[in-house]
Amino acid sequence: MNFLAASIESLGARFVGWFGVGYGLFAFAGRAALLLLDRSTWNRATYDVVIKQVYFTAVQILHVFLGYALVISWLLITIILSTAREFGLTEFATEMTIRVLVLELLPFLTALFIALRSGSAINTEVALMRVNNELDALAHCKVPPMQFEFLPRLIGGVISVVVLAALAGLLALLLAYLSIYGLTMAGFDAFTQTVAKIFDFRIVAGLVIKCALFGLAVTLIPVVSGLETPKKLFMVPVSVLRGMMRVFFAIVAIEVLSLALKYI
Repeated sequence: MNFLAASIESLGARFVGWFGVGYGLFAFAGRAALLLLDRSTWNRATYDVVIKQVYFTAVQILHVFLGYALVISWLLITIILSTAREFGLTEFATEMTIRVLVLELLPFLTALFIALRSGSAINTEVALMRVNNELDALAHCKVPPMQFEFLPRLIGGVISVVVLAALAGLLALLLAYLSIYGLTMAGFDAFTQTVAKIFDFRIVAGLVIKCALFGLAVTLIPVVSGLETPKKLFMVPVSVLRGMMRVFFAIVAIEVLSLALKYI
């Protein structure tokens, strides 16, 4: 009985903890959304910070990311084409490549790439700002941290993931065409017809929403995890580890939900 009671108590404590984390995330996102809709938020200083965040998150790593996307796309396209030819399904190779690579895998890998590079950095920076009382100092100087520190990171993350996923998808489409038809225009009509058939309004809207949610996850969760850090320096690595685990589970949950809504 003692073991059963302890198990129920532990499960209840975990549930309360998960509920608290979820409530904190949605509450913070709600505050950010209200600030986003406030016209007074959008001044020259806010625009400058948002532009800097997009530059540091996406533009600065563009060449590395495109190389990463190029290698992965080439390998997977080669595997898909080889498998399709082996089973006599060459005519379906284009559609398989687009559905597997462009719609699912590349957006997921883009979110992971941004999370590992920028999400962990955001979590660390916010945690250190909290530990060193920099956020309190900003508030004391009447510089709203939400407007000039947190909201630009959220916007920059969403824009970066959407744009990088779109660029990776376009690169994959180009590689797919070259791999299937080579340097000729013979298959251009068939290829564009297949692309147009797949990318209807519902699919495009779903892809954009999924990428936007990815971008929100890789910035919102690190910011909130950083703000939850106790004011002790040795707790910063713990906060970053906890935040990145939450980001990973959130990305997987978004991808699973997207697949379920699309194919089930």
